[in-house]
Amino acid sequence: MDSRAVATPSPRPSAPGSPMLAGMPREPPQKLKGRHRLMQGLQRISSSPSLAKMGRTRSSEKVYKPGHRGSISCVSLGSSPQGSSISPPIQVSSTFVTPPGTPGTPNSSTSYVDINSRFRNLELGSAAASSEQLLLRTTKTTLHEISEKPLPRRENFNFWADLPQEIRIQILSYLDPKEIIRLSAVSKAWQEMCFDGQLWTVLDCQTYYQKITSEALMKIMLRAGAFVKNLNLRGCVQLRDQWLSLGTRMTNQECRNLETFSIEGCKIERSSIHFFLLRNPKLLHLNMPSMQQVSNATLKIIAAHCRNLELLNINWCTNCDNRGLLKVMQSCPNLTDLRASEVRGLDDPELALEIYKRNNIERLILANCESLTDEAFEIMVKGVNPKVDILTDRFMVPPRRWRHLDISECRQLTDRSLKALAHNVPFIEGLKLSKITSLTDDGLLDLMASVSRLTHLELEELEHLTNEVMIRLAKSPAAKALEHLSISYCDQIGDVGVLPILKSCPELKSLCLDNTRISDLVLMEASEQVRKRGNITKKGARPKKGMELIAFDCANVTWAGVREIMQGNCRILQGRKKSVVRETLPSSSPVDTDTDTMPPAGSTSASKEIMRVIETQTLLFPAQTIHLKAFHIWQPTVDAHYQRCMTARWGAAARLEGKWAEWMIATEEVGNVGHGWGARRRRRRQREAENRVREDTQGFTHDTDGPTGTGTETEDMSGLETGGSRRPTRRRARSGGCAVM
Repeated sequence: MDSRAVATPSPRPSAPGSPMLAGMPREPPQKLKGRHRLMQGLQRISSSPSLAKMGRTRSSEKVYKPGHRGSISCVSLGSSPQGSSISPPIQVSSTFVTPPGTPGTPNSSTSYVDINSRFRNLELGSAAASSEQLLLRTTKTTLHEISEKPLPRRENFNFWADLPQEIRIQILSYLDPKEIIRLSAVSKAWQEMCFDGQLWTVLDCQTYYQKITSEALMKIMLRAGAFVKNLNLRGCVQLRDQWLSLGTRMTNQECRNLETFSIEGCKIERSSIHFFLLRNPKLLHLNMPSMQQVSNATLKIIAAHCRNLELLNINWCTNCDNRGLLKVMQSCPNLTDLRASEVRGLDDPELALEIYKRNNIERLILANCESLTDEAFEIMVKGVNPKVDILTDRFMVPPRRWRHLDISECRQLTDRSLKALAHNVPFIEGLKLSKITSLTDDGLLDLMASVSRLTHLELEELEHLTNEVMIRLAKSPAAKALEHLSISYCDQIGDVGVLPILKSCPELKSLCLDNTRISDLVLMEASEQVRKRGNITKKGARPKKGMELIAFDCANVTWAGVREIMQGNCRILQGRKKSVVRETLPSSSPVDTDTDTMPPAGSTSASKEIMRVIETQTLLFPAQTIHLKAFHIWQPTVDAHYQRCMTARWGAAARLEGKWAEWMIATEEVGNVGHGWGARRRRRRQREAENRVREDTQGFTHDTDGPTGTGTETEDMSGLETGGSRRPTRRRARSGGCAVM
C-alpha cells in the first residue's frame, strides 16, 4: 500500500449521511472571484448527470484493479432509486492512506489524500449504477494554490527599432522618393536610414526633378552612388553648380555601377560626362539627346569603354557626325537601338555598310538627316552589289530586323528608297515617312503589300499621295493590325480612300485627318465602326476610348458630322440578352429537343430537369467612344460631351447634344450671329446661288407635272409677244433633297 499522502483542499459539501463527513470538519464555503469562480462553475457543469446521456461509461461498470492507481468512489448528490435521501455506503480504495500521528486522524482536523487519486464507487450492485453520480477529479494544482496576483506587464519595446535592418529597408522601398525624403527629417536615425543606398538603386528624377533641391539630390547620389544602377537626371538643371565641386568625386568614387544613364535636358559639363563614361563600363542604355557637349570625342570614349551598349540616343547632337558614329558601330556589337536624328554625314557608304552588317538593330531613327541619300539608304537595306532573283526580281539578302524605322524629313530620299524596303522589312511595326515631299504612290504600293505587322504609319505632308495608296493599304495584310494612321495635310486624299480604311481596320485607335478632303461621311462611318466593337449591359459601367479622331481644318466637315459622333458616343440601343434557366418538369410532360437539354440516360427520377435558353430585353450602352478634335469653336462642346460619356452620364450627354443641335440649326436658319463666320458663310452661299441662276440658259421655264418632280421645259415667250421688257425666268424642280445627307 502506497504510503505517500498530501494535503487535500477543503472538501466540497457532500450529501447528508456520507461517511466522508465524519472525519472532515465543516467549514463555511469561500466566495470565489474572477477566474476561480469561472472554474468552479465549469466543475459544476462537468458534474452534471446529463453527461451520462452523452455516451460516457458509468463508473460502476469499470472494474477495480488493486495494482493500478487508487480511486475513491464519488458521492451521489441525487436520491437513490428507493427514494432514500441517504446515499449507499462507499468504500475507500487501498491508496487512501492515513498515516498514524499525522493530520487526518480522528484527532486531527485536516484530512490527507493522494493528489492523483480518484473517487469511484466500488460497489458492483444495481445501486452503484445510479445516473446521478458526481465525477470529481482532483488535479495537482488546486484552486487555492492559484495565485491571485496579476500577470507582470510586458516591458515596453520599440517595434520599429527592433526590426532587422533588411526588413525596414524593404518597407521603405514601397514609398515614393518624395515621401522618403520627408521621413528623413524625423530624426538622425531616420535620416541615416532614408539615405541608405539600398533604397536608391533606381534614381529616376523624371517625375520630381522640379521639386527636389540640388543639395538633397546630390546627397542621395553621394550616399547611394555604389548602389545606383539606373540614373535618370532628365531636366535636373539645378545641378549645374554641383557638377563643378562634386562631379569628380562622384564619378571617381561613387557612381561606378551604372547600367542606365540619362542626362536629357541636364546642364552638365563635358568633363563630367566623360568621367561617367570612363568609370562605368557596364553601361547598357545611354540617353543624351540635344546635348551640345556631346561630340565625336564622346563617341570615341563610348566605343572604347562601353562595348556592351544596347541603346544609344544622340538625337539632335549637332556636334556629332559619321566619323564618331562609325567608331560606335564597329565597337558595340550588341547595339539594338540607334537614334541619330539630325546627325551629319550619313551619306558615308562605309557607315551605311556597317549598319547593314549589324543586322541586330531593331530601332533605327534617322529623322531630319538632310545628308541621307538614296544610295546610302540602299546600302543600309541590301548591302553592296547584292544578287537578284531572276524569277521575282528581288534582292537575295537577309531581311532586315528593323521593327521601327523613322526617316521623316529626309528630303533627298525618293521612291527608289521605298522600293528597296519592299519585301526586305517583314518585321516592321512602326514606319514614319512624313515630310518627304518627293514620295509618290509608286514607292508605297509595293511596300504596303509586303508589311504584315505594321501598326503605326505616318504619311504627313505628302502632297503627291492619292486615294490609291489608302485603298491598297485597306486590302493589305497589315489592315488587321493597324492601330495608328496619320495622313494630315495630304490634300488629295478624301472619302474614297479613308472609308475603306475604317471598314478594314478593326483595331484602329488613332486617325489623323486634319487638312484633308474628307467629309461628314467619314465621321459617320467612324462612329458606326466603333459602335460595332461591343456593348455594355451594365448601366453604371464606364466606356473606354476607342479612337482618337483628328478632323479639324477640313473644309467639307460640318456640324452635322460632329453631331453624328456625339450621337454615336451616347446612343443607347435595345437588345436581347440570352440566359440559361433550369426547370424541373414532370416525367409525363413533353420536352422540346431544340431548346431543352434532356437528363442523362439511365436516370430513374420521376421528374426531369431541363435547361432552357431564354432571351430577355436589355439596354446596350457603348463600350467604346470616339474622342474628336474638330473646329475650335465647336471643340468646348465636344469635350464637355465626351467627358459626360466617359463618366457614364448618358442622360446628361444626350441633353447636351440635343441643345447644341437646336442652337446650330437656329444659327444656320436665322444667321443671327452678328458679323461672325455664320453670317458671312450664309451671305456667300446666297451670292453663289444667285450667280448660278444668272448663268443658266435664259428663256426657259421648268414646269413640274407632279409630285415626282418630272416636268417639261417650255419656252416662255410672254415677254416677247407683249413687247414688254419682262426678263425670261427658269423654275427649278423640287428633287426631294440629297439621298445621303
